[in-house]
Amino acid sequence: MTIEPAGGTEAAGHATAAVRRAETVILSAFGSFGLTWGMYAAAIPAIRAATAVSDGFLGLALSAGGLAALPTMLLAGRLLDRFGRRAFVTVLALFAIAAPIPAFVTSGPALVVALLALGGCSGALDVAINHAAVEAEATTARRLLNRAHATFSLGLLAGSLILGAARVAGSPPGLPLLVLGFLLLAGAIPAWLGLGARETVPDPPGRSARQAWCRPLVWVAGTLGVFALLVESGLQQWSAVFLEDVLRATPGISSLGPAAFAGAAAAGRLAGHVLGRVLTDVPILLCAGLVAAPGTLLVAMAGRPAMALAGLVLAGMGISVAAPTLYGFAGRRVPASARGSTIAGVAGIAYLGLLSGPGAVGMVADLLSLRWAFGLLAGIALAMGFGALALRPWVLGDR
Repeated sequence: MTIEPAGGTEAAGHATAAVRRAETVILSAFGSFGLTWGMYAAAIPAIRAATAVSDGFLGLALSAGGLAALPTMLLAGRLLDRFGRRAFVTVLALFAIAAPIPAFVTSGPALVVALLALGGCSGALDVAINHAAVEAEATTARRLLNRAHATFSLGLLAGSLILGAARVAGSPPGLPLLVLGFLLLAGAIPAWLGLGARETVPDPPGRSARQAWCRPLVWVAGTLGVFALLVESGLQQWSAVFLEDVLRATPGISSLGPAAFAGAAAAGRLAGHVLGRVLTDVPILLCAGLVAAPGTLLVAMAGRPAMALAGLVLAGMGISVAAPTLYGFAGRRVPASARGSTIAGVAGIAYLGLLSGPGAVGMVADLLSLRWAFGLLAGIALAMGFGALALRPWVLGDR
């Protein structure tokens, strides 16, 4: 027996089409977000050459851009709660404008300003696309977040390859980014139409944001997110260095480290999407930790590059599932009027792990060794997995 909405099969068909349009917008936004950052990462050497800055200045400028994302993430959450798709489309348009700018600057101060703008817009769009995905999950009861984050990972990989090919062909790095920016800007109209006319009905201004930050759920999920993104960013940023400096791999082999991790992350998130049909979030997070921890430990103990690459694949498949699962878990357990602020809170706390991961690994490597640093990441992955058991009070309700 099938249950149809009032209006019969025609109404059901319209509803299904609307869901598919919304999912297409969300997956396209995630893919474009990854494509942009993949291009940008591959353009950094050319940007450094064009601005003639030192490695130290470049590092500070990149850190400043990352820090700029934190306040805009929180602001975006509140705006999404109040204005729904209008805020989504506005954030998408601002990111499209900011994305190409760093590739066209020619001085250090201009680079800092450009990265501050890009970092701020990126943080806001990060919250906006995750909010849209959680909103779709809550409305349709269909899992989407792991599939969306897998699309981001694939976009990241494709973006780096596209810009690398463009540079080999002699194209300035700003040109592909400028084309992508125009495409993103043009995509604002389909995004507006695809997300539908329904807007979030807000609580009185400011109330939902304060309530979201007071929720223990935000802090528990956010802390687990710190663990997950610390492991993810630490392995992603230091894998090539480990292969080349510790295992004496050639540059060609060492470059496979980040690529293997990114590919495994995409595969892991697709697997997480499938697992979401048969498992609830807490077991998925537990499995993520139990897979990522031995994978990271395998990297730390590797004697040969092949062993380290195998460990990176295992670790990437495991840890990549954690962040999207945490966002979905928290976002589905609050009222719609507090969903944007809740996701912004969880993502903002978790983002500290993304920012601190590479630096933390570097400090431990200086004090002990890179092997010990990766061993510590294995312990953190395990702690994240078992820490997911702290989410059980929210499985049956909202505290």
